[in-house]
Amino acid sequence: MLIYETSDSGFADSVIDALRQADIECYRTGGASLYAEMESLPTVCIHIRDAGDFQRANEILVQQGGAVDRPVRISPLVIMAVIVVAVLLAAWIVAAR
Repeated sequence: MLIYETSDSGFADSVIDALRQADIECYRTGGASLYAEMESLPTVCIHIRDAGDFQRANEILVQQGGAVDRPVRISPLVIMAVIVVAVLLAAWIVAAR
């Protein structure tokens, strides 16, 4: 199971070492990045063998300095504005008939 991609081979080695010290079976591969169009650096992929170790492996990865992807959050104000526009548009369409 792929848990991380990086162009930093040294970082990948340190994560692999930390995972192995925690008795998490893991390995690394080279490969194309998911964002190959935007990156020209070779990519190192870090994998774990057991999906059950994912949470622990992710915690170790973050402790080692791995980047954390934050979910995209939409402001409640933006959501409300879209709803208001949709309601006004619907009312305008109904009134135009």
